[in-house]
Amino acid sequence: MKTTRRGFVKTVGLGTAAGLLTSNTFLGGAAQAQTRHAHKTGIYDGGVMQLNQNESARGPGPKTLEAVHAHVSKRMGRGYSPDHVNELQEGIAAYYNVDTANVQLATGSTPLLQGAVRAFCSTEKRFVTPMPTYSTSEATARQINAPITHLDLDSSMAIDLNTLAEAGRGAALIYFCNPNNPTGTVHGPEAVEQFVRRVMRESPQTRIHIDEAYINYARPGAMKTALPLALEFENVFITRSFSKAHGLAGMRIGYALGQESTLRDIRSAWGMGDVNMLGAIAALTALEDHEHIEWEAQENARVRDFTIAAFRDMGFQVPDSNTNHIFVNLGRPAREFREACLQEKILVGRDFPPLQNSHCRISLGSMEEMQQAVEVFRKVLA
Repeated sequence: MKTTRRGFVKTVGLGTAAGLLTSNTFLGGAAQAQTRHAHKTGIYDGGVMQLNQNESARGPGPKTLEAVHAHVSKRMGRGYSPDHVNELQEGIAAYYNVDTANVQLATGSTPLLQGAVRAFCSTEKRFVTPMPTYSTSEATARQINAPITHLDLDSSMAIDLNTLAEAGRGAALIYFCNPNNPTGTVHGPEAVEQFVRRVMRESPQTRIHIDEAYINYARPGAMKTALPLALEFENVFITRSFSKAHGLAGMRIGYALGQESTLRDIRSAWGMGDVNMLGAIAALTALEDHEHIEWEAQENARVRDFTIAAFRDMGFQVPDSNTNHIFVNLGRPAREFREACLQEKILVGRDFPPLQNSHCRISLGSMEEMQQAVEVFRKVLA
């Protein structure tokens, strides 16, 4: 029997993640031990600490894990039309008080970013992006040979919205990541609204994509969602992800919010993938678990403040971050720092042109991980 949205989170008690690793498994002994160790510590791949991907160091909340475990059953064999996916779309719509037509699900944010560029850009339709920022949209524009306008950040490592608006005149699509990856800088609601209204006034055919993947990590009062603007203007849409504060990166669930015609254009241009049954259960439970998201944001802030303070104590410049990563001005190539850290079994972020010769992004692990990592950073930067 199909479980209802209200009822499925009550069906719990099938054990813990570690308990699923029994002797009846294809995993060898070493693999089982590594998986158990990683479950407890977040350290994988031969003891390498992963501070190179912006994932949650703490993973999903207990309610989400319980809901997933409770639905590991024979029903998964009937998954071509997976249960709960429609309920997830309905749940997201109810959460934001919009219609289901204003919600587009995808297997992570990636298909949404790719689909938006393919829907609105072409060899004759220009794409505009700050640099550095999240690069999937820019990479897609390159793939389809769309003209690209790159804009440098300002002296505070923030996106200059006035410059972005000016560059957007006549463009097909502007990409605006808020809070920004990799810098962690953010723009408040008044600045975002002024930017959007200016673009819509001066270049009404231009689309604006506002990527809010890190909104749950923003400092209190630093920003608000741009959803009201997306509902007001057909050419504005936002994307979100369950891969960050909700701790579901491995489940691959993202969504876009905007007007029906805009979302239709995006999904018509590129495949959105198929959200699976367990992913839908996990996402819906995580969406409704406000207590865990609040705790996750507070714990991330505690770790973030500690790590920023450590780098500033070492004499390095770090912008105030509103994400689960920091962007440090090392005054040396990121490659050199990355290689030195890897010798100490710590992975840090990739290059972010045009600042690859001075800055490095470091994702935030648990407090225990970052305390250990800071000692390594002090050593390799001495």
